[in-house]
Amino acid sequence: MAELSKEDIERLAADPSAAARVATAQKVAQTWKAATLTESVRAEAEKLLRVLAKDAIATVRQALSDHLKDASQLPDGMAMLLAKDIDAVALPLLVESRAFTDEDLIEIVASQGPAKQAAIASRADVSDAVAVKLVEHGDANVAATLAGNEGARMSDSTVERLVDRHGKAAPVQEKLAARKRVPLRVLEKLYNLASERIREQLLERPDMTSEMATELAMHAREIATVGSSLTSQEDDVARLAAHLHTTGRLDPGLVIRALCMGDLFLFEHGLARRANVPVERARQLIYDPVGGLKYVYERAYMPLDLYPAVRAALEVAQETSYDGGPSDRERYRRRMIERVLTKVEDADPGTADYLLARLSTLTQTLAQQSVA
Repeated sequence: MAELSKEDIERLAADPSAAARVATAQKVAQTWKAATLTESVRAEAEKLLRVLAKDAIATVRQALSDHLKDASQLPDGMAMLLAKDIDAVALPLLVESRAFTDEDLIEIVASQGPAKQAAIASRADVSDAVAVKLVEHGDANVAATLAGNEGARMSDSTVERLVDRHGKAAPVQEKLAARKRVPLRVLEKLYNLASERIREQLLERPDMTSEMATELAMHAREIATVGSSLTSQEDDVARLAAHLHTTGRLDPGLVIRALCMGDLFLFEHGLARRANVPVERARQLIYDPVGGLKYVYERAYMPLDLYPAVRAALEVAQETSYDGGPSDRERYRRRMIERVLTKVEDADPGTADYLLARLSTLTQTLAQQSVA
């Protein structure tokens, strides 16, 4: 490859036309990338790169960026200078250049616009630290680009946060549904937010076992069941509990989650149905301070290792109600989970983890639906 010559430098100074400067930018960039450069040529090339990077004509800077995007290194500060230029200059470099550190990319995500954020989200390798910033600062298009990028090494918590913030957007749902690896907990959230078409796509994933498919469908029904009963009259809840019991869907998990959502009607009627006692009698026992709750709880064949957590949840439900203010469901959820967490240390780990994961997913989904 021809080296940068004295004539190139003289031509840049003598010919102010855009075409001449674009051609010089291309040659300087190619020279910079050459593996064997003398120290003097490299120094001269760096000087010209810095001049061209500040050229008043955008096509000159664009040519420079496009030809430097595959350079293994750039002069100090040049990558960030070009990255903060107009999109036409910055995007080729942001998509491909290896000259950026994670710290550089995080700074750009926080300070630049959606087009540059989307370019970073499409890079061949995106660390979890950068992905976290993209989820927090980017819009739904950025989130969809990130979700569709298999080179984005997102942790489970980052994928979950992506769904929490952007999961209602159809492009995000489509990209996540096609992503090779998505945690089951995130699939549950996505399933409850998605359209019927995306739900079908989720159920057709290569990693979707029949057990997982059943789990998703059942959890969607639980969301609908507990969510609808929160605003129902007691007679309607009684009929719902009877129907669930008849169809075999009034399982202990649903009854406990109803309590944890503050749906005392469904908890009372559910426990009464399972214990086969009139609801008024169940209610007397539930609120009896000397052991009635434990009696009806055991009679209803509820998991004994979760009794302390249920008793704590009942205390929270009696002390706290939705106040109608901003994020009231989120505040209620946090208080409920904090109290329940202190009571499940001695429970069977599998049962306790299942309850807490379900409670968290259920309440977050309902909270999202309440502000939709």
